[in-house]
Parts: sequence; structure tokens; C-alpha cells
Amino acid sequence: MKNYQYILLDWDGNLAKTLDVWLEACRIPLEKRGLKLSDTEIAASFGMFEEQVKEWGFANEVDAIANEADEIAALKLPHVDLYPDALEVLGQLRKLGKKTALVTTSMHGQVKDALSNHNMLDLFDAIIAWDDTTNHKPHAEPLEKALEMIGGNKEQAIMVGDTDKDILAGQNAGVDTVLYYPDEHTKFYSYDKLVSHNPTHVINDFKELLKLVNLV
Repeated sequence: MKNYQYILLDWDGNLAKTLDVWLEACRIPLEKRGLKLSDTEIAASFGMFEEQVKEWGFANEVDAIANEADEIAALKLPHVDLYPDALEVLGQLRKLGKKTALVTTSMHGQVKDALSNHNMLDLFDAIIAWDDTTNHKPHAEPLEKALEMIGGNKEQAIMVGDTDKDILAGQNAGVDTVLYYPDEHTKFYSYDKLVSHNPTHVINDFKELLKLVNLV
């Protein structure tokens, strides 16, 4: 088993339970307009919400609906809950000398506020957010920039995330990957579709990450 030294981690749906926040934020403006959708239907729009809003028949209200969803989410994202054991595992990684970087498609200020509220800023050697790069996951640029900032190499690096974009970004950057898929993610993503991208490892409990980086 590899002794990984450089741990790159996604934020949304991986360390932080933001998927439920966005689920509610997207649901409210749609239901206000008379459209009731299942969790699965709304979750399927993540990453292409504005395009999906058009298909749902609100082409003239795309900006209004998206802005309402953003405003609702913005109130809750700074105080979002973390996944079980995420904070403990990050602390153990740091104590054992591992370099860690957060690689997220959230805006830098937004995620920094959440990290501050959870007293997590000291748990990362670098933060690479949406507004820190020209290209975004699944492009390799965010991961390559993170490795450069923490002085890491691809051979001893691993990318941990919950989506196909995280897995593909890792592969494009030439690093091993971990798919985080807890039971509650069944309403958001298809497990079979995610594993079809061939992540190096799959975990459903954050403590399993410690074994993968050769700590226990």
C-alpha cells in the first residue's frame, strides 16, 4: 500500500454536508412557482441547475430562481454540518505530518468562512477554490496548483472526493483517487455510475481514509 503524504480533499459533499443545503435552496424557489420535484430530480440538476431550470419551463426566470437559491444557501453554508469523523481524521492527518489541501469548486471566501466557523483553517496547508484557477475540476489545474503550493508530488498524492469530477480531476492530474460514498449519497448520485470512472479506492466512512494513507 502506498504511503500517501499529500492529501487533496473536496469540500462540498465530501467534508461538508452542503448537498442537503443546496437541495433545499433549489427546492424553495421552484415550489414557490408551483413545481414540486423529488430529491433525486433536484440533485440531478446540480452542476447544471440553470440549464435544467429552462427545461422545467422557467426560461424567463432562470436568473431570478438561481439568485434566490444562492441567497438561501448563502445563509446556511457558513454553518454547514460536517460529515462524521471528518474533523477528527483531518486532525490526525495533520498530527502525523501529512500535507493537506482543500480543492473545491466553491468560492474562496465562502468556503473560508465555513472553515473559520469550524476552526478548520489550520488543518489545511492550501486552499484552492473556484476563483483561484482558470480551469476547474475535472481539469487537472486545481490539483496541480494545490500540489505546487504544498510542495507535493503526484506519486505520493491522493484526491478524495464524492463526484465524478473529483475522480476525473485526479486521473487527469496523475494522482490516485478516493471516492467518498456514504449511504446518504444514494439520493444524490448513482454508485454504479461513479465507480464506472474507476477510482483507486472507495470508502463510505471517513475513518477508512486513515487506512488508505497507511496510518493504521
